Amino acid sequence: KMFPKHILVLGLTTMAIISSTALAEEKIVRIAPKPDIQFEVQEALILAESGTVIEFGEGRYDFTMGLSLDAPNVTLRGAGMDKTFFSFKNQDAGSEGLLVTSDHVTLEDFTLEDTKGNGMKSSEADHLVLRRVKAQWTGGSKSTNGGYGLYPVFSKNVLVEECVAIGASDAGIYIGQSENVI
Repeated sequence: KMFPKHILVLGLTTMAIISSTALAEEKIVRIAPKPDIQFEVQEALILAESGTVIEFGEGRYDFTMGLSLDAPNVTLRGAGMDKTFFSFKNQDAGSEGLLVTSDHVTLEDFTLEDTKGNGMKSSEADHLVLRRVKAQWTGGSKSTNGGYGLYPVFSKNVLVEECVAIGASDAGIYIGQSENVI
């Protein structure tokens, strides 16, 4: 069934207004790799407000603890899957590299390496996008590697595109007990 032209135009106009409003509210936080980056990154994740984009420059970020994000409508963006690396090789706390427990989150263009447990886990998230994210264990496949590379669970409206997982001890990408997943 076709929509009347005035409803279609009204809908498109409303979408354009919402889009331009969302862009106006966007806050960009830029982080570059350096020694002892753990607390700066976690603080940025804690202080993130709706509309925040946290951009990570090219390079290696070394973490000793897992990271967590619980703010809605946040984007974490690297410089590219093969350019921005989050290394958890020396992780001694946390069971994931990155834990996401909020809605409307986009993760894109970075690699999670050598996490103690799962590379990225989201639980009970709505509208989660994973785009060009890699989870890998650089020592090859071992039973001591984390179980899952990318692990959205109990979530809905999930998009996973152009992602890579290498060396997980169970499943590279595991999306369980979720609905509306592409």
